Amino acid sequence: MTDAAQYSIVFGNETFTFLIERTARRKTVAISVGFDGVRVLAPSDLDDDRVLGIVRKKGAWLLRKQAAYRELGGQAAVKEFVSGETFHYLGRQYRLKLIPDETAVTTRIAARGSTLVAPVLPNGHESIQRAAVRSGLSHWYRAHAIQHFPARARMIAEILGIPTPTVNVVDQSKRWGSCDSRGRIRLNWRLVMAPMPLVDYVIAHEACHVLEHNHSRRFWRSLETIMPDYEDRLRRLDRMGHQFIW
Repeated sequence: MTDAAQYSIVFGNETFTFLIERTARRKTVAISVGFDGVRVLAPSDLDDDRVLGIVRKKGAWLLRKQAAYRELGGQAAVKEFVSGETFHYLGRQYRLKLIPDETAVTTRIAARGSTLVAPVLPNGHESIQRAAVRSGLSHWYRAHAIQHFPARARMIAEILGIPTPTVNVVDQSKRWGSCDSRGRIRLNWRLVMAPMPLVDYVIAHEACHVLEHNHSRRFWRSLETIMPDYEDRLRRLDRMGHQFIW
């Protein structure tokens, strides 16, 4: 069970409002920044003052992340789900094309060259048509994530010398991936839109948590050993990530 309480901290001219979410499963404080704000996970037995002290020490980092999101517009991508829009798959650009189809009870996406074809019922209400296309795209991306992610996790696990972790493809807006205390990895299906080197970065990051359940020096050394350019990949994901959130 997770408890949560809201707090605000001011750094410079910026005010950060966030929830401290408490859970008995955590041993350390974890801070993440996403398009929807700051998230703080803390152990159930750590008092508020100590948690807030840890957050304050991350002030400069929080400001840098906030500035980066502001430069990107600070918002997830806005999609209309109409013909001509650009979508990404493993870093490549695809154009969406809606095709009228009297038999299209559900919209099933198909890739043809650099086009994502979406059959839709003709003369349908625009909002219903867009919802159908969005749903179809979500299913298409999720299916391809399920196809690719476990194989990449197996490859990275072999390099690390650990058993192949269980990989679950999930729908989450605040993070690209996570690893629980039993070594099970959860990956956001939207990650399959990113270039494969960035997919591998997220999987490697989470796989290293099978060895180290925190961001200790040993954790970062493990990650650097198997992926010396992980910092560059992380920066690329930070710059590009907003394109994949809709």
